[in-house]
Amino acid sequence: MATTGLGLVTVLTLGVAGCAAPADQNGTGASPAPTGSATSAPSADPAAVEALSTAAKRLNDDSLRVTMEATGLSSRGQLDPQGDRGTMTMALDTGQGQAVQIEVVAVDKTVYLKVPGLPDVGEKWVRVDVARLAGTDFDILPEGDPAGADRMIKSVVEARRDGPTNFSGTLDLSQTPAGSFGIQQALGDNAKALPFTATTDAQGRLTGLDIDLTSVEPTLGTLKMTYSDFGAPVHVTAPPAGQTVEAPDSLMQFLGR
Repeated sequence: MATTGLGLVTVLTLGVAGCAAPADQNGTGASPAPTGSATSAPSADPAAVEALSTAAKRLNDDSLRVTMEATGLSSRGQLDPQGDRGTMTMALDTGQGQAVQIEVVAVDKTVYLKVPGLPDVGEKWVRVDVARLAGTDFDILPEGDPAGADRMIKSVVEARRDGPTNFSGTLDLSQTPAGSFGIQQALGDNAKALPFTATTDAQGRLTGLDIDLTSVEPTLGTLKMTYSDFGAPVHVTAPPAGQTVEAPDSLMQFLGR
C-alpha cells in the first residue's frame, strides 16, 4: 500500500485528471518525451541505488502513515506491514466539480473496498480475498512485500545521491507489477523514464518520494508520497458483515480476475 502510487494511484491520477494527455500517433495517450530528456537524466550510482533499496525495504519493518498528493487526487492511509493490515482513503476529483472518495481496508487476508456508484453494490463494502487480488493494482499488501517496497526498488533505473538524505533519478514504471489498469498502456513510453526525488531519515528509512509526471502531461504535475509516524499504532477493523457483499463478477473482470 505504501507504494501504491507506482501503480493504482498513478493510473487513477491520469484517468481522473484528464487521462489527460492527448493520444499520440501511436495511440498510447502519452505526450512525447521532452527533447533532450535522455541526456539530462542523472548518472547511475550503484551506491545510491543500494541506499534507496535499503530505505524502501525498511518500510516493511514497522507501522507507518502514508500520504499521497497529485493533481486531482489526495490519499491518506496507515499500514502495519508485519500485521498485514492497513487502511487508505482516496479522494479523487472527477474534474466536473465532484469528488469521489474510495476507501480501502485490509485485514485478516481480506480487502474491503468502498467505491461510490459501483454496480450491484450500492453503499456497501466489497469483500475480496487477498489471494484473488494478487498481481492486480489492488494488491495492496503483496505477499512477502507488504509495504510494496519491492515494487519501487524494481522501478529504479538511475539514481544519485544529492546529499546525506536526498536522492534523485529516474523510474521505469513499466517494470512495476501492473494489473489490469496497465501502467505502460496509460503512460506510454514515458513510463520508462520518469524523474523522481526521494528523501530518507536518520535511520535510513524512506520518508518521501516525488514522481514528476509532467513529461506525460504538463497539467499532471508531481505525484508526492510521504511516509511518517513509524511505529504508530494501527487500528483496523473489518466492516460489519451486514454492510459487505462479495465482489461482483463485473469488478473481478475489470481487475482481470
